[in-house]
Amino acid sequence: MKGPYPWQILTVVGVDANNGIYHVAYAIVESENTTSWLWFLEYLGDDLDNHANTNFTFISDRQKGLIPAINQLFPGAEYRYCLCHIHENMRSKLRGDLYKDMLWKCASATTVPFFNKDMDEIKQKDVGLYNWMQQIPPKHWTRSHFSGFCYMLLICNAWRAKCDVLLNNLCECFNKKLVRGRDKPIITCLEYIRGYMMRRIGLVNRMLEKCDSSLTPCAIITFNQIKKDASQLNVVYAGQNKYEVSGEGRNLCVVNMNTRPCTCRK
Repeated sequence: MKGPYPWQILTVVGVDANNGIYHVAYAIVESENTTSWLWFLEYLGDDLDNHANTNFTFISDRQKGLIPAINQLFPGAEYRYCLCHIHENMRSKLRGDLYKDMLWKCASATTVPFFNKDMDEIKQKDVGLYNWMQQIPPKHWTRSHFSGFCYMLLICNAWRAKCDVLLNNLCECFNKKLVRGRDKPIITCLEYIRGYMMRRIGLVNRMLEKCDSSLTPCAIITFNQIKKDASQLNVVYAGQNKYEVSGEGRNLCVVNMNTRPCTCRK
């Protein structure tokens, strides 16, 4: 917050069915520390029925005190780091689009062999960058090491089912909406946030009334693109309800229609 009230606003933002932001919770605390995060996450866990054995995954910019609070309240949860935050830390030592592209390539890899291959390429080009990236556990920032058996809960960001998101840019979208409310008195600031959330929900409801399909506009666009891409693939039945999928410029993959996974992990 700005002005004479140097407190902190903690927020959780969700992703709705149309891939838009949906605000889950917010609070104003004295400072950003483990005690504040514990208090905030306890209430959030009660609201979401999120207990110690939760299968939610948290993602943030590694705010102060957040990781210890998550480990204490939700020891079974996964935790991810925003890739933009990792890149900003990397820029203090290594600048340039080449380093950025190599980082994103590793983070976007969906399987461990592809991740190892990309890391080996980095090692050949710049040992310093390779050693620096080795210090960050892959399970926190690359899709190749995401379990895929979780729900997503992004602190100051969003939550969605089995999400492979790497950024918390939804947080930035929400923070921009709060700029005019940060310099107000505490109660006025809370009312400012409540008013914005109410208007946002009303806007989404008006958009839903215009939909003439069971799917949202964003979902329709996504599925149409998937169908277009799938029409270029070759599918061969391999027995036991398994299929071999291949295509030009694509790696050979196996799809199990019983459990619905694909070896590409996309």
